[in-house]
Formats: sequence, C-alpha cells, structure tokens
Amino acid sequence: MSEFPSNKFQRGKILAQTGLKIGKNYALYYAKRPLSGDSETARTQLNQQNAAAVFEDFTQLRGTALKLAQSLSMDTGVLPEEFVEVMAQAQYRVPPMNRAIVRALVQRELRRPAQEIFRHFDDTAIAAASIGQVHRAVDHDGQQLAIKLQYPNVRETIRSDLAMARVLFRPLFKGDNIDIYFDEIRDKLLEETDYLQEGRYLDIFSGIYGDDSRIAMPAWRSDLSSERVLAMTYVDGSHMSEFLATNPDQQRIDHFGQQLWDFIHDQVERRIYTFHADIHPGNFLFRDDGRLGILDYGCVKQFPPEFLDTCIRMLTAHVVDDEEAIRDCYYQIGILGPDAGQQQSQSELYDFIHDFGRFVLLPYTGDSFDFGDRSFRLELNKYIRASMQWRGLRVSPHFIFVNRLLFGLYAMLMQLKPRIATRQSREILIAAEARSHESKRADA
Repeated sequence: MSEFPSNKFQRGKILAQTGLKIGKNYALYYAKRPLSGDSETARTQLNQQNAAAVFEDFTQLRGTALKLAQSLSMDTGVLPEEFVEVMAQAQYRVPPMNRAIVRALVQRELRRPAQEIFRHFDDTAIAAASIGQVHRAVDHDGQQLAIKLQYPNVRETIRSDLAMARVLFRPLFKGDNIDIYFDEIRDKLLEETDYLQEGRYLDIFSGIYGDDSRIAMPAWRSDLSSERVLAMTYVDGSHMSEFLATNPDQQRIDHFGQQLWDFIHDQVERRIYTFHADIHPGNFLFRDDGRLGILDYGCVKQFPPEFLDTCIRMLTAHVVDDEEAIRDCYYQIGILGPDAGQQQSQSELYDFIHDFGRFVLLPYTGDSFDFGDRSFRLELNKYIRASMQWRGLRVSPHFIFVNRLLFGLYAMLMQLKPRIATRQSREILIAAEARSHESKRADA
C-alpha cells in the first residue's frame, strides 16, 4: 500500500546502505589525507557528502529517521555546519506520499471517502515533513482547512529506527551526549504520533492566543480528526526561507523577530507552564498582515511548576549576576552534584557553565540585541561544542526542553538577523521569579 517503507528489514537495509556510504566517504577522506593534509576544504567536502547521503535516504524513510535529522539540524554545534544546512530541508520539504495512498488513508481513518467528507480535498500535499504531510481542503460550510495525514506505520517504526540510527549517527557527533538526544526524540515522537493529543494541545493554545492580534494560529476541528488525521483551520503565510527570499527590509525583519521573541516570553509571563517546544522555521509563517503564524502543536512540553520556576530563577540570577542563586539553581537542576563532571572538578564545571550561561543571556543585559551579529553566533557555537566535553552530567530530563526552546529560538533569530527590543523580556523574567518567590513564601 505504501511508499513509506514500514517493514523493519526494508528500513534496516536503507539505514545500512546509508552507513556504508558514510563509511566509504570516510575511507576515501583518510586515504587522501596523507597527501593533502587535514585541510578545511577536504573536511567540508566530506561533511557535504555525508549530509547528502543521509538526507537522500532519510527522506525515503521519513518517520523517526527524518524527525531525528530535523531535530539535529536545529541543535547548533552538535553536527558539522555543512550537515546542518542540508538537514534543515527536513523541516518541511520532503517528497510526499502519492495520491492513491492519501485517498486510502483518509477513508480508513475517517470511515468515508474524502469527496464525501469535504466539499473539496486537494490530494496533492502543500507541505511534507517527518511524520506527516498537509493537504488543503474546504468543508461543506465553505471553511478553509488544513488536513495533516500521518504516514502509514510511523509509530511501529520508532524504536527500531532509533536503535539503528543511534549506531549510524555516533561517528558524526562531536561529543558523547548522543543518548540524551535519542531518548528525548523517542519519547516525544511517540506522543507526536497521537494527533488527537495534538488537537487537545492546539485547543489549549488557541484558547489563550485566539484573540491575540499579533498571532495567527489554527483552530482544531475535532469532528474531522482521528489519531492519524488532524483537521484544523487553514493559516496562510510564508516560511522563513520564502520570506527572506523576498529581500524584506530591516524594519520588517525586526518586526517578525520581535513577534517570535515575544511569543516565547509571553508564555513565561502568563505562567501557563505549557510551551510550544518545537521552535524551527517549518513551524512559523510570516504573514502579509504582520501576524506571526504558529503551526504544529505535536511537540508541546508541560513543565512541572517547581522545575520551570527554578529555571526562570537561574536565568534571572545570570541576568542580575547573583552568584549564590546561580549555584543553588545548578544544584537543583542537577548541573552540579555528586554525579556531575566525573572527569573534571566541580569548580571547573561551575566556571564553564557559569561563563556559558552569562554569554547565552547577553541579549537580556541591554535594552536591545542584534541577532545579526556574526561574532555572537561564532562564539555561541564555540561554547556549545565545548560543552560536549563534559561527560557524566545527569541533569533533569525537563532541562533538555529548556535548551531546545532557548537554542531553537536563537537558531531561528540568527537566521532571520533581527534587532530585538529586550528590556521587557528581562523585566518578564525578573517579575516571574519574584512571583514564584512570593508564592513559595506564602505556602511556607
């Protein structure tokens, strides 16, 4: 029935072929190195060849493999830059399923043919990504809809794919934290394959932001949804690459950068403890009316209040340079502790994390910040690469999502290159920390 190779043997064969391609590229590289030396050009070429091989095969596999590539493409400093550039295509540009599979999937999930359910259903996808693709439709009342269809048997391939991909990606990683990434992706992928859960998350966010003049987001159509079909109102706009291709002026770039920055900090200010945790260009639209379109609520993180309050306190402590509070938060989150930094001393680890944290929070220290500053990007990449040397860290698993939020936001802004007003966001962090402190004191 499917172009999607769901058989474990089929998928294993494709992944094995990918591994052989990468191995061959490395063998050729090392064979030539005695003659040419370890030149930057040769290393760049190797990375480009490996990236192309992985992307070609992973677009065929879709599912877990492609979601992994998508996730890694947004984690600055983990993979070589050339690899990131190629894998970023996994965010929303993937070959879609053929039309026959699309029609069969709709009928199986919604119990009726698409032509009966909708006044119009376009069986050509308008976007395709890791675990599903999106089609336009019109209901019988004339409402414009987006219909997300999950690729067949995605859930069944998750664990086997990750086991094989873990072996494949290990030589490409710059550090030893591969298991953290894979465990995170596994848990969230399992949740993301439940489109009814995504619909419920969408309801939460549309209830909060439905009347916000700065934001456009879809509304869930539960009557036309299932675990593998998600129906929602249609939101139009341009993805970041399309927006930048129009050569927008700096004012418009700054406008959308501010919208993105404010959306994240508004979630802090509202203290809802529920965050859109999939910050990458494929999930945001730049609209002609100036509103920021926000898509895809499959990866939503609900933080325990005590944990998130501690993280906000840690961020605020860095901004105001409160050494005692910084150290205390590091222990509470697990950055420091008896199991941290097995190869280095606690003091060395503290000094590094402290300097890293201070640098990451530079945007909050003034009234504005220019994310087009190339020196900031280069220095951030250096810090991230250096962080991979610290082995044996056992931080709270929730902290991974804090990192994804912050660095996903930074990665998008460094591509967009806006100048952001940051005074209000700093005040939001300080006020949120103060409210948390007052609440704890009242409960004592």
